[in-house]
Amino acid sequence: MEYDDRNYLFVRSGLYLAIFLTLHYLYRWFPIVFISLFSAIYESVYQHMKIAFYTYLILTLIEFILFRNKMTDSKKFIYSHLFSAVLIPFITLVLFLMGAVVYDAERSYVVEIIYAIIITYLSGFSISIIEQELKDTEFSKRFKVFLLVIIVIMIVEFTVFTFNLPWHDIFANPYGT
Repeated sequence: MEYDDRNYLFVRSGLYLAIFLTLHYLYRWFPIVFISLFSAIYESVYQHMKIAFYTYLILTLIEFILFRNKMTDSKKFIYSHLFSAVLIPFITLVLFLMGAVVYDAERSYVVEIIYAIIITYLSGFSISIIEQELKDTEFSKRFKVFLLVIIVIMIVEFTVFTFNLPWHDIFANPYGT
């Protein structure tokens, strides 16, 4: 399958979902400090944004390895993927909040899990559409520097907030879980 293949969007979204689910539960399975850096340590919105970010970076690494021989410009690939890595936590959040718009009541645990899986898949699909549009974009030097700075800031924040949570609703554990 080719990176540009339309059907690859569906496969890529499924791979994104599989990596996301693995990172979601990895710390529960192996409660090791290193794993806590990129896995969820509880169920807050912020932890899910962290998982989305690292899932996308892992997916990028996998795709780079798989498609590197077919790339015409690896720098365009890397920077378009870094931009997508910055976006994916927010796309996931926006799509997830649609549930509260459509059905603003407490859902059963099973419905909540099914909904979260669908939203995660759709987030992967949405970012794949964006990625396909950006893959041939030549970003300016200024934008590349900006992306690198934002990526570093996100990594620092995800790391620090794994161990030292500030008080904000985005860090709160829902329903006291």
